[in-house]
Amino acid sequence: MPYRWRLEICKIVCGILFSVLACGTSAADKKATPPGPKDLAGVWIGFDSDELTFTRLELRPDFTGFLARVAPADSILHDGGVHVYRVTSWAVNGWAVTMQTVPALNASKIGYINGRIGLASLRLTIGGPENRGWKEQLLLLPETRLTVSNQETKRKIDEISGQ
Repeated sequence: MPYRWRLEICKIVCGILFSVLACGTSAADKKATPPGPKDLAGVWIGFDSDELTFTRLELRPDFTGFLARVAPADSILHDGGVHVYRVTSWAVNGWAVTMQTVPALNASKIGYINGRIGLASLRLTIGGPENRGWKEQLLLLPETRLTVSNQETKRKIDEISGQ
């Protein structure tokens, strides 16, 4: 290959690398915009980190809502029933979220609920009143995101398996 062609190829490759690096740098300089209250309003579901409690959180646009928790049906803890709380207020501050609750049904007082908002998740910490020391870590996802994905994948498996 003549020297001139090698030089041209080298220029092209360097130009592409420079473009990629320049784009990467400008994208890295941009900060993601935290979601607002409209983005959080809706139903969030998931489990505690120990997988012993399922949680459903309904956040309403008026900054109220409901929180319900239950142990899975295949657990002896399920006999304790569903614990329901009224969310009296919730707030978003950047990537942080906080909630205030009062017991509504079969529930004891929760001292605090706070956490971080992900791109499509809520990572919450629920703790006992005052300094009793209990706390649970939760990962909640939008119910619609799970439902749609679950239905689509189930349909495709059923198609392939002939059901």
